[in-house]
Order: sequence, then C-alpha cells, then structure tokens
Amino acid sequence: MSDPYGIIDLAALKQPAGGAGATDAGEPSAHEVAVTEQGLEQLIADSQQVPTLLLVTSGRVPEGPTYLAALRRGVDTKGGALRLAVVDADTQQRVAAALRVQQLPTLLLLLQGQLQPIVDSVLPEAEIDGLLNQVVDVARQQGMELPGGEAEQAAAPEEPLPPLLAEAYEAIERGDLDAAVAAYRKQLQESPADGEAKAGLATVELMRRTQGADLAAARQAAADAPADLDAQLLVADLDMLGGHVEDAFTRLLDQLRGADQETKDAVRTRLLELFEVAGADDPRVAPARKRLANLLY
Repeated sequence: MSDPYGIIDLAALKQPAGGAGATDAGEPSAHEVAVTEQGLEQLIADSQQVPTLLLVTSGRVPEGPTYLAALRRGVDTKGGALRLAVVDADTQQRVAAALRVQQLPTLLLLLQGQLQPIVDSVLPEAEIDGLLNQVVDVARQQGMELPGGEAEQAAAPEEPLPPLLAEAYEAIERGDLDAAVAAYRKQLQESPADGEAKAGLATVELMRRTQGADLAAARQAAADAPADLDAQLLVADLDMLGGHVEDAFTRLLDQLRGADQETKDAVRTRLLELFEVAGADDPRVAPARKRLANLLY
C-alpha cells in the first residue's frame, strides 16, 4: 500500500449528495466519529496520530446495530488508543462508493493514511477484543504513541497497599483469620472511614463464624427451631458465604417480626455486617436496608 490514499477515491465525492437511512445501536462511543463527505479527508489526516476502525454499515443490516454496539464497547475499553469511524451507507452513499465497499457491513482499518480491509461480514463479539489489541499493537510497532487502553493500564505500577491491609491479606492467605481480624481492626483504629478495611473485616468475621460449620446440619437445626436466633444467624452466614445474598437478608429480616429488643439489636448488627460484605453497590443492599429501617422503626 505505497500510495496512502490509493484505495480511497476522493474524486468520487465531488458529486451532489443523495440517499437516506440510519443505523441505531444506542449511544455512540466516546471515541467515535460519524463519517461525512466533508470530514473524510480530515479523518485520513487524523489517522497519522490514532488508528481508526472504519465501519461501513446500514440500518438495513439485520445484525448491524448489535455489531456496532459491540465495536463501541470494545473501542471504549482501549481508552482512546484507537477510534471508531462509522459510515452510514444509506446517508453517505458516495463515501461508501469511494471506499469501494461491495458488501455491508464492511470493517476497514485506516492507519497512518493507509486503508486496508479487515472483514466484510459481522465479526463475532468474542473476536473483537483480540482484533482491537492487534490494531493497537501494530500502531505502536509503527511508532505511534497512543493514550489509555488496557495495555497501558496493565503496565502502570499498582499502588502499594497500606501495611496493615497487606498484613491482613497475608494472614488470610495462610489461613490465620484471627490475625487478619486484628490487622483490619488496627487499620480501622487508624483510619475509621477506610471502606476496604470495613469490608475486609466483615468478610473475615463471616469466614471465622462459619469455620467448620456443616450446611446441611445448620439448615436442619434452623428448620427444627425457628425461634432459635443463633441457628438462624448461622444459616444466614452460610447463605451469604455461598453467594445466596438475598436469602441471607430475608432470613434475618424475617426474625424482626414481633421480636424483642435484644433480638432486634442482634439481627441489626449482623445485617449491617453482611451489608458490608455485599458492598454498597450491590443492588440487594438498598432494599434490605429500607426494610430493616421499616421493621425497626
């Protein structure tokens, strides 16, 4: 490809405009441009700095919107290391003709002014990330300095953990849960608002409470004695440990109906610990918190 513009017939764009159509695949990527006749030459010039995937498609392509959405997601993960340029073949007919596209969708690579075809069909989503990695690698091999992207993030040095958190992790790895609890508690004494330490302490306390417990036996004991709070707390812990978060919350919340103050205090304390384990972003936490407040007050 010695001629950088050899594949693109810009002269074909010096004709009157025409055609209509649209593609719809949700919101555009933050690193995406819609190709027009007026912007094509600038797009070629920009490809000296950033590799550009050029997708020629149409709203008439059955899998077109899904394909475009997958490409958008993939491009976004590269943090600006490459760009997606979309040609709507219905509204930009002469652009598609200048690109000599024979079939829709067609995906091309525009790199340092040179254009080369990639695939003229829908690329499986599982293959998109690998393709994008190859494009970024080729661009870097050609001396292009690219921002962002997973490769750069992977190369960035990790922030060192605070010493007490590192101590807690090491204790967990060697199975010393008591030492892990002690390290987390010391960290919280020094930094009471440390969310990572709060979640870590709650998780290790959960692990410690359930050590050696038999799930089947615990469930049977809880079924045989519905009023036995300790039995219900243990099953809730085991459910939480096994990933049955909603079951754990529901079991404990059900204990609050008609409960005395001592039971309410114990259940509230345990639920707050399990909320920390799940994390504030877990969608099951907010409804459980609301129900807890309603039952307590």
